[in-house]
Amino acid sequence: MNLLWPNGVKYENVFLFLTDAAPYMVKAGSILTAFFPKLVHLTCLVHGFHRVSETIRCNYSEVDQLIATIKKIFLKAPSRVSKFKEMYPDLNLPPEPIITRWGTWLEAVQYYCDHFDKIKNVISNFDPESAAAIEKANSLMQDINLKNNLTYISANFCFLIQTIKQLETKNMSLIESISIVEKSADKLEKSQGHVGEIVKNKFANIIEKNSGFQTIKIIRDILIGKNQQGSLDIEFTPSDIVNMNYAPITSVDVERSFSQYKSILRPNRRNFSFSNLQQYVVSHCFVPE
Repeated sequence: MNLLWPNGVKYENVFLFLTDAAPYMVKAGSILTAFFPKLVHLTCLVHGFHRVSETIRCNYSEVDQLIATIKKIFLKAPSRVSKFKEMYPDLNLPPEPIITRWGTWLEAVQYYCDHFDKIKNVISNFDPESAAAIEKANSLMQDINLKNNLTYISANFCFLIQTIKQLETKNMSLIESISIVEKSADKLEKSQGHVGEIVKNKFANIIEKNSGFQTIKIIRDILIGKNQQGSLDIEFTPSDIVNMNYAPITSVDVERSFSQYKSILRPNRRNFSFSNLQQYVVSHCFVPE
């Protein structure tokens, strides 16, 4: 803050504190509001949708086992990859989801739902005695419940893949981003079955604990000229509300910055001085992504 305002921190000019939903960040947000009178603490909505997808994954252990098992089959196995490409040259290899990477598990579910018979055919052509994973995958793919579960997840929850990608877009207005969240919430509300109820309750709990989301929604309503149902707890001026027009509701840019810092501050850069860093930043400043 002192870097932004060397002549004194302008506490009333800090509007948004965007974090994940970790308990220590929630506590930090509640403490900071005492120092910054106009501060809204919002937890990342994309992270919230990822937690919903994790809830789905936890309720379908067989689907999770299938994805993990087939990942093992093609890992460091060039002969099996060649066989796959020989049988289906136009089909991509099965995805390798990373649990901490948003939406990748649901992308894998969608892939297996779309190409189940082809993957089953490929796996059946491998020698089950050559690897325990092949035998296990063959056994899993014989289970009719597995196919039904893939279908159910795809029909009810795989729209979250697109939701996450849309919310990861840069320079999105507050109106657009909240509209995406609300449309996705409506779709989750329509999901059927026992797991559907669990997922709906999970998302409702996430939104309820996100204390700043209702404030952000009221600001959005003011920006679109809608008669807001609630009143703002914070005394924003009209100019303050206009400045919130492009307020982010996700911490995606922060996540991207970690990758950028990792690239810049690589371990093999032993003589990377501050002047080098200045030139590096200038050379990358106007490079289109």
